[in-house]
Amino acid sequence: MKNNLGFLTLMIFVSFIIYSCNNSNNNKSADNNSSQNEKKSKLSVVDYTGEKLVITDKIMYDVQICNEIIGDRSKNSPDWFWENLATPDGDEFVKGLLDDAVSGKLKTYYYDMTSDYESFDEIAPENLQAYMDSVMTYEFEVIDSTVKRYKTNKVQIQLTYQNVKKLRFLEEWFIADGVFHKKVIAVAPYFLIEYPGFETINTVYFWIMINED
Repeated sequence: MKNNLGFLTLMIFVSFIIYSCNNSNNNKSADNNSSQNEKKSKLSVVDYTGEKLVITDKIMYDVQICNEIIGDRSKNSPDWFWENLATPDGDEFVKGLLDDAVSGKLKTYYYDMTSDYESFDEIAPENLQAYMDSVMTYEFEVIDSTVKRYKTNKVQIQLTYQNVKKLRFLEEWFIADGVFHKKVIAVAPYFLIEYPGFETINTVYFWIMINED
C-alpha cells in the first residue's frame, strides 16, 4: 500500500513538472513568434483556455476517408466507419472543404514537406486563384506508341473532391480536466491521381485552416 501511494505521489509530481516546463516553453515560443516576419504567422486556432498538460504541440498523420473495399460506403453497410466517411455526407463535406479553400472562404497555407511548422506561409488572396489553378489541374505527357513515329500527347486531369481519398491532419494533443483532447491546427486534402498505365500519384498541395478565433 505504501509503495502504491509513493508511486502515485511520484506520478503527480512528474506530471506537474512536465506541465510547468511545457507552459514555460509555450510562453517562450509565443514571444519568439511575435517577432517573425508578417508573412510567416502562427496559425490561429480556438484554444482551450484552462490549464492543460500538453502531450505534444504538433503531430501530423493521415486518415483514410474513402475505403473502396467496402462495397456500400453508406451507413447501410455495417462496416461504413472503417477508415471511411459515409456517403453522401462525407463527400459533401470534402467538396465543401475544397470549395471554401479554393474560393478563399477558408484561409489556406502553402504545404512544405521540409517545414518544421513552427510558422506557416499564408497564400495571399491576390495569389490564391493562380495557385489553385496551377495545382488543381494535373498535367503530364503520354507517349502514343501505336504510330510509327511516337507521338507525345499532353493529358490534363482536373482534381476534384473525388480525388481526395485521405485527409492529413496537423494537431495538438493535450490532457485537460482528466480528459484527452485533440486540437486540429490544420487539415490538408490528400489527393490520389490515377491514370491507366501509370503509377498512382499521391500529393498534398496546401493546408486549410478550419478553426479560427
